[in-house]
Amino acid sequence: MNKEWYSNWECDDEIICPYCGKKYEPTYEETYIGGEDVDCYKEGEQGEFTCDECGKKFRLSVEMKWEYTTETIDGEMTEEEHEDMDNFLGQGRK
Repeated sequence: MNKEWYSNWECDDEIICPYCGKKYEPTYEETYIGGEDVDCYKEGEQGEFTCDECGKKFRLSVEMKWEYTTETIDGEMTEEEHEDMDNFLGQGRK
């Protein structure tokens, strides 16, 4: 498996980091991810944000009915995640 590729996504009524699972509560007033203001109630692609907990970038989009989808970005996978994925797929290094 290529270390540059790692795919995961989350879809919920909260904003969830697809790497570490940190949850962000969407609010009308102010929601910040990685120090950046997030418009939680504007539909569509919101851009890339950096998780406050694990420091990895992810994409955020807002769907109708205020569902938040986050997805990983190529190249953000750590060596540990790479090894875990290899082991999960039965391709562990010897």
